[in-house]
Order: sequence, then structure tokens, then C-alpha cells
Amino acid sequence: MAKKAKKEEKALVKDEKALVKDEKALAKDEKPMSTDEERLTVVNVVASTRVAEELNLPDIAIQLNCEYEPEQFPGVVYRVVDPKLAILMFRSGRAVCTGGKNEDNIHTGIERMIGDLRAAGIDTWDLKDVEIEVQNMVATYALHYPEDYDGRDKWTDEPQAGVPRKLNLNHLTFHLPFDKVEYEPEQFPGLIYRLDYPKVVCLIFGSGKMVITGARHKDEILEAVEIIKDELADLL
Repeated sequence: MAKKAKKEEKALVKDEKALVKDEKALAKDEKPMSTDEERLTVVNVVASTRVAEELNLPDIAIQLNCEYEPEQFPGVVYRVVDPKLAILMFRSGRAVCTGGKNEDNIHTGIERMIGDLRAAGIDTWDLKDVEIEVQNMVATYALHYPEDYDGRDKWTDEPQAGVPRKLNLNHLTFHLPFDKVEYEPEQFPGLIYRLDYPKVVCLIFGSGKMVITGARHKDEILEAVEIIKDELADLL
């Protein structure tokens, strides 16, 4: 009986190993689903803040070795190397930060700027009293065919599910709300589509690439992507 039980146990272990092997093979064959967030790249975040009642720009330019050419631009340009940012400081105490890829970058840059100003003996508000507000986010997104799309390329006969999607912008002009669309290919190669809510502007190109600007939060960009995908679903 003991030998029989041991034999059956070995058989079960063998079956389990075979099952694990099959599951690994299936997992290897399955491609991970690409989400909208994974296909979205935030390329610029612009934020504004105020760090003092007033700033002495000539003094800041000397103390922090910043760019300052008042004949050309009324602000001092303070640069951060990592993350790569440019912060424009004005006499009113206001500052505009650009070049960030996310809000953390912006906060890091402002914190570093305030630290350098204070280290140089220049008065600023306490960091806890400084409010930072995102004014604009710019992101890129690549449209793809749905993962469950059963269409095939008319030239190669390859399945198109999940692959980048080319667009006929002339056709798209008549499909989208006419009062929200601008398309003049002689002047600009992309179609301009303005959404009311979220209030963003989408530049759509024939390659299926999009540039979305005007949002203040990443969620607004993702919402705009969903709206455009719904609009294009009828064109499949």
C-alpha cells in the first residue's frame, strides 16, 4: 500500500509540473494588454506659483548666475538640471515652471529654487506657504486598433488588432463635429479638434499620433483620449 501511495504521489507531482510548464508557455505567448495610460506620455507640465511679495531680479541674476536680459524678457531664467526644468521668476514674486514631466518634478524644482534663493540671502515665503498650480499639461498618445478588432490590412492581410492605427484626416473632418474641427493641410499637417469637456485641444495626425494640450490633470487627458476613441469607433 505504501509503495502504491508513493507511486501515486510521484504521478501527481509530475502532473503538477507539466501543468505549471503549460501555464508558463501560455503566459509567454500572451501579449500584455496595452492601456491608455501606458500609451500616454506627458511631455511638459507648466505650473505657476508665487514665492515672495517682490523679487530683486538683478540681484538674483548675479547671486544665482541666472540668465537675465530685461531688454528682451522681463524675467530671470533659473534652470534645474535634474529634473530638467526652466523656472521664470518675475519682479512681482511670481514664478512659472516649465519642462516637468509630472507634478513631482515641478515641486522638486520650486523647492530647489527657494532653497537657493534663501542660501543667497534673498527673502522668500516659507515653502509650506507656497501654492503651486498646474496651468497646462501637454501629452502625446498613439491611437491603436482595439485588441479585439478582427479587421485585416488590405495590402498585407495582416491582422490589425492592437497595431498602430492610420487615419484619413479628410474623412475624419466630416465625421467629427464641424464646429470643433480645423483642418488646413496646406498650413499644418494635423487636424485640430477642440473639446468642450474636458477643455483640451487635440492635434491629430494621419499616423495616428495625437498631441493633447490644455489639460490641468492627467485624468482630463485620459478622458479626452476615451472621447476621441469613441468618436473613431464608427470609422472601423
